Amino acid sequence: MTPLATVDSLDIQVIVDNVTDSLSSVPSFIETELGGLGRRRGGAWVLGGNCLCCAAHGLSCLLTVKTGGRSHSVLFDTGPEDRVFEQNVSRLGLDLGPVEAMVLSHGHWDHAGAMLRALQLVLDRNGGKRVGCYVHPDMFRSRAVKMPDGSFRPMEDVPSIADLEAQGGRAVCTRQPQTIADSVFVSGEIPRRTPFETGLPGQHRRTEDGKGWEPDELLIDERFVAVNVGGKGLAGHGGFLPRDDGIAGRNSKDTQRNRDA
Repeated sequence: MTPLATVDSLDIQVIVDNVTDSLSSVPSFIETELGGLGRRRGGAWVLGGNCLCCAAHGLSCLLTVKTGGRSHSVLFDTGPEDRVFEQNVSRLGLDLGPVEAMVLSHGHWDHAGAMLRALQLVLDRNGGKRVGCYVHPDMFRSRAVKMPDGSFRPMEDVPSIADLEAQGGRAVCTRQPQTIADSVFVSGEIPRRTPFETGLPGQHRRTEDGKGWEPDELLIDERFVAVNVGGKGLAGHGGFLPRDDGIAGRNSKDTQRNRDA
């Protein structure tokens, strides 16, 4: 198989995350939220709440890869809801027009809650060009967490394929790995190989007939994205905390070895 192409650079803009931290020190290659404000606004700004992003339970990242003067952008998850996503996009000064693909890491509301609004924002900026939405077929059954008393706490459903298509998306629904935007690898189902990979205890999903619940702790629909950065190696990122980005990195390397074989 063709090896994953090497890119010159990878930029990851964190749009939504569980926490916000403007005080801790960071490596020199990371631009903080305040550093980004200074770069964009120069000296013409006053520090206050109206210029800062909002943290929320969930994740959204904008990946931009560059190779030989060409640039490709991929949106990885969208966080839990429209307002936080749209506010943070604005306050980070991001242009979503170049986004050519959206990837949903797994079927949880805190990663998919703003997908439809994100699609609309992208189409507003790109002239209405449809955007590939990369999903897994097991993301769309309703999910719930089993409570200590035996009852079930339902989770909000992720947008359906029909919803994505109606909003201007082009749904690509598969269990198989694929490469998108020339050089961004989207994994297939991730093999479980360690005792750490237990998934989400207590999670259930609707049975096929829709009448009951069945265990769904392994979250088999989760995928990761990976990019082969020149001089750095493979950079991988998953979307679900108990699965660890180290696991994504391990599987990225396994996949690359299989491709090179």
